[in-house]
Amino acid sequence: MKPLSDIVNKLIEGKTYANVAAIMPDGSPQVTQTWVDHEGDLVLVNTFEGSQKSRNLRRNPKVALTVTDPSDPSCQGGYLQRRGGAY
Repeated sequence: MKPLSDIVNKLIEGKTYANVAAIMPDGSPQVTQTWVDHEGDLVLVNTFEGSQKSRNLRRNPKVALTVTDPSDPSCQGGYLQRRGGAY
C-alpha cells in the first residue's frame, strides 16, 4: 500500500468527508459519504454495527474510497483514492 502523503494526512485530519464504495449482496455498488480518519497509512472509515455499509464490508471486504478537499474540488492540491480490502 502506498504511504499517505502529508497533503492527504492534513486533508483527512481536516475532517473531510469520504465516499466509500462497497458491494451489495446482488453485486451492485453501494456508495456512502462518511467521515474518515487515519492511523499512520491505514484509513479508518466511520460506520456502525448493523448499517448497510458494515454488513456489506463484512460479507465482501472489497472497498474503494475517495477523499477530496471541498475547497479544491478540481483536486489540484491533492486527493486520496484507495482500493483494497476492509478489515
